[in-house]
Amino acid sequence: MTPVVLAELAGSSAYGGGERYLELLFDRLDRTRYRALLICPEPGPFVGRMKARGVETHLVHLAPLFNPVALWRLSCLLRRERVTILQTHGARANFYGRIAGRLAGVPVIISTVHNSLKDYEVSLLTRWFYLTALRLTAPLVHRIICVSNSSRRDQIDECPAVAARSQTVYNGVDPSAFPSQPNRQKVREELGIVSGPVLVMIARLAEAKGHSFLLQALPNLIKAWPNLCCVFVGDGELREHLQRLAVELAVERSCCFLGVREDIADILAAADVVVLPSLSEGFPFVLLEALAMGCPVVASRVNGIPELIEDHKTGFLVPARDPHALMVAIREVLSDPTAASKMGAEGRAVVRERFTVDRMVGNTTAIFDAALHDAGIRVPIEKRMAA
Repeated sequence: MTPVVLAELAGSSAYGGGERYLELLFDRLDRTRYRALLICPEPGPFVGRMKARGVETHLVHLAPLFNPVALWRLSCLLRRERVTILQTHGARANFYGRIAGRLAGVPVIISTVHNSLKDYEVSLLTRWFYLTALRLTAPLVHRIICVSNSSRRDQIDECPAVAARSQTVYNGVDPSAFPSQPNRQKVREELGIVSGPVLVMIARLAEAKGHSFLLQALPNLIKAWPNLCCVFVGDGELREHLQRLAVELAVERSCCFLGVREDIADILAAADVVVLPSLSEGFPFVLLEALAMGCPVVASRVNGIPELIEDHKTGFLVPARDPHALMVAIREVLSDPTAASKMGAEGRAVVRERFTVDRMVGNTTAIFDAALHDAGIRVPIEKRMAA
């Protein structure tokens, strides 16, 4: 049979969790079943990254907030490519994709929710617009994929009409990409770390990620471990502010701001604790990757994180915006290396059992198949690997 044409409309052209999801999805899709193409809403690093991987990539500007020309261009592209399934990611893409998909006659339209709308870093007016627009366009969507049960509950609260069409599909990673016996010294030597514990935080430098609370937790930790090093990986609009805050707190000598890095496995290998004090999250890949590497984790008890981290078993959960609780949890991990090692092993096992990329892609394509069946479209038979 001819492969189904699958279009993925990205939420942005930066490189965050939604884009990591798409990267993994494109890597694992069965090319005999799907001819997949990517549509990005603006220029950005994700466009070049995916083109370099050989992914058919199109650019359709989806700005400003409501743009009839963008809708027309997107619907023309979907019609020209004879798209059968349109999967969209994030509020803006979900809104545009539902309308453009219906205008183009796309048989299956699937919206994906990576973060709850109430946590978007936008103005109240913009949030109201998205909420209203998504409620009005809800009848146009055939399925809604949510990356956590928490985000699914929020989605149903925002728009009860979608309850029967929404399902949770957890994000997943490839455990084989994270060695069980990593080289802990590679990044430590690069940074000149001779001794002392290493904290790692991998996140965009933005208010919602809670970097400032980790910085506020550092003074007491440094008193106990004078050679402690806190490594921040990522970039964003708060870089200068956070560096100034580190100076104000007199912890700047213990902080390394590395910017964006590709060698995430090597960074995680250097970590004694991975910290994510976010104010909001969907189902963060960075914690999946940390667990897959066997790193103990300290994270905020927000949104989907408790569905991934079991408190005191695969990590520690603390209230958001609480530097003292963060400090106490990190201190507990660093004070008991044996318990920390056991925690890391438990985390690695959980990822292998429940949160693999193969499971994520398999559950996602099962939703594709069910929606195609409902639309009366014959589903290509999946090729089975020999045992």
